[in-house]
Amino acid sequence: MRFFLFLLLLTLSLSLKGQQSYRGIVVDSVSMAGMSGVYVSIKGSAKATVTNQSGLFTLIATPVDTLIFSYLGYITLELPLFLEEDALFIRMREQTRMLQEIVIKATRLYPNEILDRTRVAPRKMDSYQALQSPFTYFSKTEKEKRKVYRYVEESNKTQTYIQVITDPVVKEIFTKDYELSEEEYYELLASFNQRYRMIQYATNPEDIMEALHAYFDAMK
Repeated sequence: MRFFLFLLLLTLSLSLKGQQSYRGIVVDSVSMAGMSGVYVSIKGSAKATVTNQSGLFTLIATPVDTLIFSYLGYITLELPLFLEEDALFIRMREQTRMLQEIVIKATRLYPNEILDRTRVAPRKMDSYQALQSPFTYFSKTEKEKRKVYRYVEESNKTQTYIQVITDPVVKEIFTKDYELSEEEYYELLASFNQRYRMIQYATNPEDIMEALHAYFDAMK
């Protein structure tokens, strides 16, 4: 009960604290390039702005506000400012359409076993701990932990995809089946990575191989 009372008082104090300037940069989650023209608004408010050519923006808001980031072709992102720093780093993910239905081959598509290369992310402070020790939460060490945590989580989610596309046997299969040079193979693979980014989160190697075959068939 005391915790919820503390949380209520903290929320009220943040609201009464008034507005402050939030600065940030919006980038593409894959290329990490700054995104210009992203519409940044405050949820439930008419206040809004757009990012400049470098993906930078500045917006006046309060710590209890929620920012909404929207851009054509990308998944809309909502970010509560509660416990966020005033300097924001936003990664937006492309909203990719799934490939058309394809015929599953009878033979096994991916020849090797997928190894479990999951890494343990460093333990970061949760919301309750942050409320108990806000100075520690905003310390340089904890900020670095949060960055490393996000990186490890992303790496764990894409480990199957990375193993498949870096497998030398897979390269041999595609270069022979489609009569490609090594350079042509990597060019098509790079194009596939840009157009179908959601497949990077697939956990079944057969699904990844099917998507690759469908794309290579269409391009050849």
